[in-house]
Amino acid sequence: MGADRGGHSAPESVLRSVYDAGINNLPRAIREMDFIYVYDNSRWGLTPIVLVQAEKGEILYQARRIPVWLIEALKRV
Repeated sequence: MGADRGGHSAPESVLRSVYDAGINNLPRAIREMDFIYVYDNSRWGLTPIVLVQAEKGEILYQARRIPVWLIEALKRV
């Protein structure tokens, strides 16, 4: 879907690559950044939900239900 139709202007392959890189870099970001918040913004029109809050490498909050991709990423923190 193109930007003119309400989608992204980048090709899907680029979007998938950026998404994958973000997931792969999440454990390092949690370890190295002062503050990290991971949100679920998959529910269109509703307020995003905090799934994880981390501070200086320590996970301070984790929602009771988190997606499998996040469970796998957190194993590498």
